[in-house]
Amino acid sequence: MTSLKNRSAKAFAWNIAGTVLKQGSGFIISIFLARLLEPAEFGLVGMAMVFITISQVFIDVGFSSALIQNKDNTSLTYSSIFYLNFAAGIVLTAIFYFGAPIIGNFYDNQEITSLIRWLSLIFVFNSLNLVQTAIFTRELDFKVLTLRNVIASSVGGILGVICAFQGFGVYSLVVQQISMALLTTLLLWTSSNWKPELKFSFYEVKRLTGFSAFVFFDQFIYTIFKQIDILFIGKVFSASVLGFYSRASSLKDQVILYTSQSLVKVFYPVLSSLQDQHKEYTRVYFKVVSVVGFVSYGLTGLLYVMGADVIVILFGEKWIPSIEVFQILVLAVCVFPLNGMMVNAFMSKGKSKQNFYLGLFRKFITILPLFIAYFYGIYEFTIALVIADYFLTFVNVYFSNRIIKIPYRVHLRKIFEGMVPLIIFVLLFNLVELASIYDRVFLAVGFGVTHLLYGYLIRIEGLLFIVENTKKYLAKRRR
Repeated sequence: MTSLKNRSAKAFAWNIAGTVLKQGSGFIISIFLARLLEPAEFGLVGMAMVFITISQVFIDVGFSSALIQNKDNTSLTYSSIFYLNFAAGIVLTAIFYFGAPIIGNFYDNQEITSLIRWLSLIFVFNSLNLVQTAIFTRELDFKVLTLRNVIASSVGGILGVICAFQGFGVYSLVVQQISMALLTTLLLWTSSNWKPELKFSFYEVKRLTGFSAFVFFDQFIYTIFKQIDILFIGKVFSASVLGFYSRASSLKDQVILYTSQSLVKVFYPVLSSLQDQHKEYTRVYFKVVSVVGFVSYGLTGLLYVMGADVIVILFGEKWIPSIEVFQILVLAVCVFPLNGMMVNAFMSKGKSKQNFYLGLFRKFITILPLFIAYFYGIYEFTIALVIADYFLTFVNVYFSNRIIKIPYRVHLRKIFEGMVPLIIFVLLFNLVELASIYDRVFLAVGFGVTHLLYGYLIRIEGLLFIVENTKKYLAKRRR
């Protein structure tokens, strides 16, 4: 158990470091690109990437999760899945290259046809690294994954910025996406000791299919519904409106990455290793949920108060229409990663079938806000999205109790106990007139102090865990 704890700590440290470095460099790059390019150009790439992103799940078909969860993988298992992934990548590239005009006609914009043809190369590049990524994840070796992601995203982003300076326009974003995919694969191949052997077994593929099939169907439907807002806005509204929405949404996603993705990503293999030790499994799970919740509520409050200033200062005044959307979307930062943890809990227990069926209900709920968008507009749509996320949190908690026996009341307390300061300061922000940036900074500092004091007074496990481990780290550094 100590070995697993140490490996988990190292994995988390490397993953959070990678998240900070990758997203930090990516954030800086996005500032340059946002100032050099127009919102409509971001919208065009967003419209093209909808179909690319949805179809990516057909490369993997859920086998990466199966390789991580399964305890009896061999070199034959890995090789068989590798060749299956590669074949799928080639087929998808061919389909999108020749079928690009259909997507262009769908949007009534032929420029998207050219964008799709270039972006289709991503399928081949990504198909070549899925097995290696699963192996490193399974072994909790996040050092390699971290360095690979940071280098690839940084170099790809720099190439995109150079192209934007040279006047490539929307194709600067295409260069960024393709170069990131290519570099990610090249760096991973040079780092991995495993290489595919010239052998293939249908039996090995079939052996993983029972788990991977439900993972695939769940990922496919999840990806469709995650991208359907982009698809809908791009079709019904305009590329500019989509650009503003995408800017707000991507900024919200960066907050989620900083707050919790490292924990969620690392603890899937950790929880999988504890799947037969329910008491220890529950203890570790609640500790992670408490940490994720405390950090998420803290950053949500700070960004809700300072969101307008962040967008204007970093991206420029042409992005002002995205401020209202961002301030609403950021309220979902609190529960989005917690819902991700609950999904991981189902998967780590091998409940892919149950998670798939539950996922169908989740997707039905997330499609309802689209009707609000059609009849009312983008702002009302984002409010409906956030309400749906909170509703699904209660749904996931209920079924966590029914399916994997996670105590219901304790679960709710761990998730929502740190929410009180956020509610108070969101109300204050909307009731009090804050004319200057200094007023908003003062309110943000007040929220941060209140959030910490409140967490300490009611003894939130996540805060105590962070403080305890910070003290241990500092003491170790002094020796």
